[in-house]
Amino acid sequence: MDLPDPSFPSRRGLLGGGVAVLALAGLPPAALALPSEPADDGADRQRPSFLSPGELGTLRGVVDRIVPADDGTPGALATRCAEAIDTLLAAFDTDPPRIYAGGPFSDRGGARRNDFARFLPLDRYESRAWRRRIEGPGGFREVYRRGLRALAATTPGFAALPGPVRDLALRGTQDAAVRRLLDLAVTHTLELHFGAPEYGGNRATAGWRGIGFDGDRQPRGYTRREVERPRTRPLPLLALPSTPAMLGAAAALTWAGSDDALGHLAGGADHGALTALVGERLAALPQLTDLHARADAIVARVRGEEEAR
Repeated sequence: MDLPDPSFPSRRGLLGGGVAVLALAGLPPAALALPSEPADDGADRQRPSFLSPGELGTLRGVVDRIVPADDGTPGALATRCAEAIDTLLAAFDTDPPRIYAGGPFSDRGGARRNDFARFLPLDRYESRAWRRRIEGPGGFREVYRRGLRALAATTPGFAALPGPVRDLALRGTQDAAVRRLLDLAVTHTLELHFGAPEYGGNRATAGWRGIGFDGDRQPRGYTRREVERPRTRPLPLLALPSTPAMLGAAAALTWAGSDDALGHLAGGADHGALTALVGERLAALPQLTDLHARADAIVARVRGEEEAR
């Protein structure tokens, strides 16, 4: 399984890789500590429902790398995905089990009460199927517990390590229990980060707000105008350098930091070969310039139409 990893090298790039190398060289984690998401209240100190405190701490370190915080957008740590997974593992400790949130309306959409907060009872078949899935042999509980313990054993102090070092540990693991954990944790983290807050994740709807989704709208719903003529917000375009020379330099620098360039460097490509590759990419600049000009014209037309409304 390939762990979704937006931090190497597109976001933190070579800096993150350098930090990881230094950490593995023996420098103490405290010397390499990166900013982390602060706890905004005492929720992090609540007693876990199923996992031990240590296991929950390790799980926090995992979900933080599946959906990291970026540029002010909260990640899975802030939206409490680890706590939500722990709640799922203890779903049958409550009656009805915390499996299916109710509906159809929530107070987020203008209803007087939040029907989502009322979990639905399971029928006999659903109860047996879900209990087996969560508590049975090879179920969620077993996968998380074994995987978290294996991760803590193979990478001591995992949760306290800087993000890039945790990325390296997760991407490079050969431990079967850890890999099964990741297969499950990636799916659960994404579901809970972007799911209804009643399941325990997406705290304060931060997951929705991070992608510009305004959440469930029932019973208020959408007006006919909103459906037929939705307001559009054109994405900002990359500002291009003003001269061909600057444009060429920008393109060369952009490619030099890419996965493609790093792969050629790692493969031992000499200076001449790299120069030829840069030349190939610069040859496409006339089409790139024309593409941006056409895109600018489209954006100007859309913005004009929006202002006319």
